[in-house]
Amino acid sequence: MNPSFIDRAFTASRERSKTYERLAERIGWCEASGGFKESLLRARSLKGYAIIVEYKRCSPSSGFITYRDPHSYIKETLEGSDAYSVLTEPYWFCGSLELLGLFSRYRPSLAKDFISSKAQVKLSACMGASAVLLIDHKGVSLEELAYAALDLGLDVLIETSDHERAVELADLVEEAIIGINSRNLRTLQTDFDHMIEELRKARSVLGSSRIIVAESGIDNPQKALRAFSAGADAILIGTSVMKDPRLLGRIRAALEGSKE
Repeated sequence: MNPSFIDRAFTASRERSKTYERLAERIGWCEASGGFKESLLRARSLKGYAIIVEYKRCSPSSGFITYRDPHSYIKETLEGSDAYSVLTEPYWFCGSLELLGLFSRYRPSLAKDFISSKAQVKLSACMGASAVLLIDHKGVSLEELAYAALDLGLDVLIETSDHERAVELADLVEEAIIGINSRNLRTLQTDFDHMIEELRKARSVLGSSRIIVAESGIDNPQKALRAFSAGADAILIGTSVMKDPRLLGRIRAALEGSKE
């Protein structure tokens, strides 16, 4: 049986980490500025919602998405973003750790990769990340990586697609933000309705104090409204806003209109 995408991605991550470990050994202590979780909480308090805008030039499901230089993208999305998600995975997502330094100058930024080592966590902090994404996958010590990140001042977003696992992960790392992903990283298929149901169930168990982020497949204002109605504190939007940054304004207008 051929390995799934997520298995291949973590295998590649472990190979890259051999280089990262050598770099991390040569770098002194790096302490992140933090602020990712704080930004989401502040936006939720002031507006009732938070939006994480992602910079993603490629993906394994879409191939090359679009060329949009990061400086222009920031100008087009800064007003509507409460935080950024920055792809640092190089092989399938055309990402780079270098991008973190740029985006973090404007908003707290999440380093998004298939993180498998403390060296990756450390380099993310050194390059300007305020938070790291940790994906629930076999063979990955989420608790160890999460607390390594927290020790460096990074916030942690732990991603899964199942509400029961979301509750387990929330108990495992009390400080973590929980992400519910509509994309199955084994098959790369999205199921938005399933994500909405899992989000609703996770919220009913975790209560209002835990930050929950709805991820993937939000490509119109109606889906954004559904995500927040199901209990999301924040949404993460990538491909659709990369293709058309004006969508961000339409989503914000719909969210503001829903409060009237």
